[in-house]
Amino acid sequence: MAAPGEYFSVGSQVSCRTCQETRLQSNLASRARLEKEEKMSQAYAISAGVSLDGQQLFQTIHKTIKDCKWQEKNIVVMEEVVISPPYQVENCKGKEGSALSHVRKIVSTFFFFF
Repeated sequence: MAAPGEYFSVGSQVSCRTCQETRLQSNLASRARLEKEEKMSQAYAISAGVSLDGQQLFQTIHKTIKDCKWQEKNIVVMEEVVISPPYQVENCKGKEGSALSHVRKIVSTFFFFF
């Protein structure tokens, strides 16, 4: 049962139909789990002493590539690319290929706008 002032509780199944009769569904438990994982990742980065640039870069990469995690202060993307501090393009290491070039492009774009 949802608490007063809340509409849904964790674990609720939510569905609706669009005006084109497309059925949409969402499982609030999986959304809550994903949100918890993201918060735990942020907490880990802060406790490990990762710079603000590193934390923001991780979040930027994670928006595009979900297979992204922390390994101490390094960002590991798709188990193929490792980005070490200070998280610049030249700090992206991995086997030459599309994964490495894609991650380098994300990193260079990130620092271009920040």
